[in-house]
Amino acid sequence: MTKIRYINILLVAISTLSSYGRSGFRVTISESLEDYLKSVYQIQIEKDFARVKDVVEILGVKTSSVISALKKLSENGLVDYEKYSYIKLTQAGLMQASLLFEKHNSVKTFLEAVLYIESSKADELAHGLEHHLNQELLTKMEAVTRFFAENPDLLKKMQTYVDDYEKESQVTLDRQKSGNVYRVEAVRGDPELKRRLLSMGVLPGTEISLEAIAPLGDPIEIKVRGYRLSLRKEEARAIVVERI
Repeated sequence: MTKIRYINILLVAISTLSSYGRSGFRVTISESLEDYLKSVYQIQIEKDFARVKDVVEILGVKTSSVISALKKLSENGLVDYEKYSYIKLTQAGLMQASLLFEKHNSVKTFLEAVLYIESSKADELAHGLEHHLNQELLTKMEAVTRFFAENPDLLKKMQTYVDDYEKESQVTLDRQKSGNVYRVEAVRGDPELKRRLLSMGVLPGTEISLEAIAPLGDPIEIKVRGYRLSLRKEEARAIVVERI
């Protein structure tokens, strides 16, 4: 089980993030619109206002997509925008965007400080995860981050445990002995290799009997779902297993 799978298990709660428009009623915006809103916020805290081309540069999207998103945000009372003019967040938009920004930073800090994921990767993961966190789960993540910041010795023990667990869990079929039965935990590798193995019936959760290994370790004979298969060492290396 990798760090990413740990994160997916930990962040399993899913909720819809809401904002408040000019009318005071709750409106729901999509994940995509949240990204546009947050990008306007990032620009505005530096320049006081944003322009369409600024948002295009940050998000790497087409001008037409930005204009369409801004119209929707304007309709929801989150930005003030008219064609060919500057973009500014409304008070409601400023509040919503600041919450999104804080959420992103909290998630990124958790991933970096607690799960010690490299900064750029943590930023990328936080960008995807922030859309699916309710306030309760976010608060608990922040509490965990603070707890470990105040207890660095415990953090070090936890990180050592995770490292050891990852090493133990990444047991691949090419390193095993014949005569044993294994359960497939994961199939990894490039898409073509993974597709080939899955089509052979090597699926996560299935049992594999390692029948024989050639003297040089290639090929490897296995039995899966009643069928005998011959795998190249490269293919066996892509199969993560657990001995039964």
